[in-house]
Amino acid sequence: MNRSGYLFGLFVIVAHMVVGQSYKISGRVYHDENRNGSFEEGEKLLGGVFISNGRDIVSTDTDGVYKIKPLKNNPIFIIKPKGYISPRTPQNNLKFYHLYQELNKNRQFDFPLYENKEKDTVHVALLGDPQADVIDDIHHVNKLVTEELAKSRPDIIVPLGDLSFDNLRIFKPLSETLGLVDVPVYYVIGNHDLNFGEKEFSDRDKTFEASFGPSYYAFEFGNNLFLVLNNNFPVNDREYIGKFDTDQLTFVAGVADKLGPRYKGVKVFSHIPLEYTQNKEALIELITPFEKVLVVTGHTHTQYHHYFERKDQAAIHQLVGGAVCGAWWQGAHDIDGVPFAMMHDGTPKGYWRLKTNDDTYKLRYKVSGAPKEKQMNIWVPEHKEWDKEMNVLNEPYIYANVFAADSKTDVQLSFDGKTWHRMEHYPGVSPELKRFYLLQELGRYNGQKLSKAPKPVTKSKHLWRFKISDRLKAGTYLIKVRADNTFLDLHEEEVRVFRKEK
Repeated sequence: MNRSGYLFGLFVIVAHMVVGQSYKISGRVYHDENRNGSFEEGEKLLGGVFISNGRDIVSTDTDGVYKIKPLKNNPIFIIKPKGYISPRTPQNNLKFYHLYQELNKNRQFDFPLYENKEKDTVHVALLGDPQADVIDDIHHVNKLVTEELAKSRPDIIVPLGDLSFDNLRIFKPLSETLGLVDVPVYYVIGNHDLNFGEKEFSDRDKTFEASFGPSYYAFEFGNNLFLVLNNNFPVNDREYIGKFDTDQLTFVAGVADKLGPRYKGVKVFSHIPLEYTQNKEALIELITPFEKVLVVTGHTHTQYHHYFERKDQAAIHQLVGGAVCGAWWQGAHDIDGVPFAMMHDGTPKGYWRLKTNDDTYKLRYKVSGAPKEKQMNIWVPEHKEWDKEMNVLNEPYIYANVFAADSKTDVQLSFDGKTWHRMEHYPGVSPELKRFYLLQELGRYNGQKLSKAPKPVTKSKHLWRFKISDRLKAGTYLIKVRADNTFLDLHEEEVRVFRKEK
């Protein structure tokens, strides 16, 4: 189905729905120069700013005035324009919306905006699933994320959903710690952040909305258009599927129509990867106007790249960005009391840094607690005389787990720094995970209060190996592994000492 046909279908569906209230909400958008939250004579009224009810999008007129119908249980919100920003809460959440409960009490709501100095290129910290359940997990986020970002501040932070582990009371302490970085935080909702069991579908996100605002929205920042979506679709009291609802798709169509002409590219943030979203084709069709599309998600507790081909256009690049919590904060704890909790594909806990200017962008993975140069793990067999139980892990292979790579990355190994050997892309279980699990099964972690890690079975999408030749002389080598991928701007090298026994 082409885009025009799809839009017509949406119109027919919506025309036969109960479309909310018969009255309209109105108000002004203005530059709040003294930042007191009230419009005063002489403050600039802003025309051409977009307001949405979660389905329809309207523009302010030359006097900065908008009018829009409310939708039941939906907030109304502003689509942040370039160079301005909404007031922030003490937790640095953006107050860019008015909840539906407010709309029932009043019919006029202004949107104050502050001037915001923005460079065309924007630096974004992307946080896959923090998945905090108890306050201990917030302490882990403090150490792994907040303390690092406070020293290398991005322009904005985007947590990619599953902020909680079904404990919605954790929203407040999580937002308090991320707010300490002192930059705007744009939240994405995940399946563990939903209000299950609600009678109204539009109440699926009511706790999230009360804490952070609408669960899908758009904003401009620098020379960039960002689209935050909610593809968590509850189907009963505890289950969900990946799906975009009709109102949301209508909103996306409006964003593409009204803001698309300003940009060549769009960055889309959602929780569930598109390949697990039932109506992903509808979204892909609606974002056809954009030449360059980057989609970033979480959800799987693994990292990988996926490419959705488009006719006569660049493929949509999707990054599945792993998890701040690794594998749900499981496994033994380190000296700081943080669980090792490697992701299911052997990736250490961390987050991504995105540097973007419209249709150009660069991505880099940051392992929490490690230097920025740490981009891979190299595994070599180690013959042990004392801890002999570990020798069962030895294989005649050298492995390289390149955290940010895709399957097309060129990974090579050298024993002497001169002759290079291409490594084999190998979809297998990370050897580091095998080691952690063996130690757990041997009881090495007994006495720690921990959540046990499951037996590792997930095949990594960014693992390479090289078979050690019997002709390689016994001795100690400083091996080097390099990874190159021009598209991903990945050009990394790491070293590891390898001792070959006789």
